[in-house]
Amino acid sequence: MKPVTYILLALTLGLTSCSKEELVETQSPIEYTIDLNLAQETDAQMASEILFYVNEYRSTLGLEPILMDRTYASAYAVEHTKYMIQQNRISHDGFSNRAEGLNSQGAQAVAENVGFGYSSAQDLVNAWINSPSHRDTLEGNYTHSGIGALPDGSGVYYVTQLFYRK
Repeated sequence: MKPVTYILLALTLGLTSCSKEELVETQSPIEYTIDLNLAQETDAQMASEILFYVNEYRSTLGLEPILMDRTYASAYAVEHTKYMIQQNRISHDGFSNRAEGLNSQGAQAVAENVGFGYSSAQDLVNAWINSPSHRDTLEGNYTHSGIGALPDGSGVYYVTQLFYRK
């Protein structure tokens, strides 16, 4: 099996961000499972608006729109968003598992943006556009996206957006 490169990107409330590239190699076949019902737990309106603004930005560059994956990618995104809410922090913990899970479903490349504290999808996507590393992901050669957008107990949104290419 040839190595697949995964790109990790994060966004925190404020002006800080980080990016990391990780090479993941699988030595033997591993079965990845996810409860697909998790995908239904995302705030569908917020998730749709995030993808709308991502695609609006991509269209200004002549890039193809990204399609919503309402199954595996969204389930993995919701699972991670719930984890971040539980931890009370944003992170990329377990990204290699999400990436390998999508790889097992035919993804050739996977990237992830996370964020929290934005009250609107447009504000979140604008922050990603204004961050070079996040913008690179938005402009990447991806075809599909899954989004986990959920408020915590005090109404603050946490978001995980997985991007992948089939």
